[in-house]
Amino acid sequence: EASSPVFTHNKPSSAMSSLKAKLLDNEMSNPAAGSSGSWAPSLNVVLSEEESPAYDAIRRAGLLTTAYRREGIEQLELCKPNTTASKNLRRRLLSYALIHGFCTYDATHLEFTVPAGHVQKLRDERGGYSLAGPGMHCIQNMFWRREGKPVPLRGHVSHGDWTVLVVGQGNVGYAEDNGHPVLLPPGLHQWRSDTLSFITLIDLNDSIIPIGPYTLLTVDESYAAVTQNNGAQTILSGGAVHFLNHRNWKFEKFMSLKIQTDELQKIEATSADNVNLAVTSTVNWRVCDVKTAAVNAAETMDTHNGRAVKADITKLRHDVLKQSVASLAAFIGAVNYSDSFHMAAAAQASSAAANTALGVPEGVGLPSRQPQAQAKQISSGDNPVYDLARMRNAVTEANAICATYGVKILSINILSAVPVDAALTRALASGAVASAEALQAETAARGTAKATLIEADANAQAALVEANAAAEAERVRAEGSKAAADLLSSNKVAVDLAMISAQAGVLGDKSKLIIGESILKGNVLLRPDKLGAAVDA
Repeated sequence: EASSPVFTHNKPSSAMSSLKAKLLDNEMSNPAAGSSGSWAPSLNVVLSEEESPAYDAIRRAGLLTTAYRREGIEQLELCKPNTTASKNLRRRLLSYALIHGFCTYDATHLEFTVPAGHVQKLRDERGGYSLAGPGMHCIQNMFWRREGKPVPLRGHVSHGDWTVLVVGQGNVGYAEDNGHPVLLPPGLHQWRSDTLSFITLIDLNDSIIPIGPYTLLTVDESYAAVTQNNGAQTILSGGAVHFLNHRNWKFEKFMSLKIQTDELQKIEATSADNVNLAVTSTVNWRVCDVKTAAVNAAETMDTHNGRAVKADITKLRHDVLKQSVASLAAFIGAVNYSDSFHMAAAAQASSAAANTALGVPEGVGLPSRQPQAQAKQISSGDNPVYDLARMRNAVTEANAICATYGVKILSINILSAVPVDAALTRALASGAVASAEALQAETAARGTAKATLIEADANAQAALVEANAAAEAERVRAEGSKAAADLLSSNKVAVDLAMISAQAGVLGDKSKLIIGESILKGNVLLRPDKLGAAVDA
């Protein structure tokens, strides 16, 4: 009889030769790898398959079990193949040598083949369970039997107290041993136990993953998770994976830390001058203190015991919008809306009035503080409905309240502010149109006066230039005449010739020369008009 801790073989017949018995004993040696408790877990299992934040969180909690993991199929505790087709034929022929072999061989031998990547479920004569690995098998025992066809070595294979489990990457296997949870990392696992039972494979790609009594929680960046640990509120930061390691540590809500932009409902507010305005606006805000917001404002108790992902902050948003509306109404109540129709015209008029001194010399008739006064007048002409400084004050007042529930309002933006009374709008608009037309006429008159002043100044400058040029020309001619006279006086002949030339010029072409007595020559030459009178006489 072949010695085997797993299989028990029948004794050969007394008529069978000792050679045949020895051959069968050698060929039908124990196909099992060993007894169920003889193996030890591999110490060289590569842990690279579960190097991710989710697996790290489970490992830090001390719940990731690798005691049942195998590095490959060759390490599984399976019945090893123990025969070939030729050996089966030799055994059958040797059995047929005896007359009764034709009837007893198939009853006393179990021959089967397991395809690669499969296992065959077996039951032994004691009712125990075994798994046969890939290959050809021959078991000399009439009480061993197969159960079903070979099954693929994929996923979960269970046969009695034997379990083979393949956990894929990105999953974790969940099993229970006497009610205690056992978590299995990716890889090939095998165990033999009457109490350890596989439950399910858990995918780790969700944000909230219930794992029996535990919860695996993945919190994204710009979010925070609100949890309840036996009634105590615990805030978990974003950008990490957290493991809630007992049943009473429960996830309640995700809290967004991103900037929120909401449109405020259209409200009717009364301005300082009793004008009812329909105001449309938006508000920008964000949660700055998650713990305060969760304690004072957000609804966190799960009254319906649901496990769905909850990221809404409806109550908190409602509180923020209500406070924003209150601050906006207070801001509108300090605004004189009717003045805003004339602010632009007043600012432009102030600017034009400041420029009426054009052409006046610098420092004459203008006070030294005039530029500062002008700047003050222009800045005061901004529409008070869109006054940024006042709006910042309104936001500050709103934050004084919102800080009590962990929220900061970044800005309140007015999109439109229109009087509810259409007749009032038309009246204010008519006044604004009249102011604009008057300002336009005044601007045109100022432009005409400025152009006239510029033209007169240009003409005066041109006349002055012409006078200066004429005076300079006369001076140059006088200097030339003086220089010529000085030159002539130095030569007597030149003087006489010049005198003759001058006398000829005085006489002209039609002048008459009468030579009389010498005593009268001077008078005649010097008084030609008297000469004409004498001739006529």
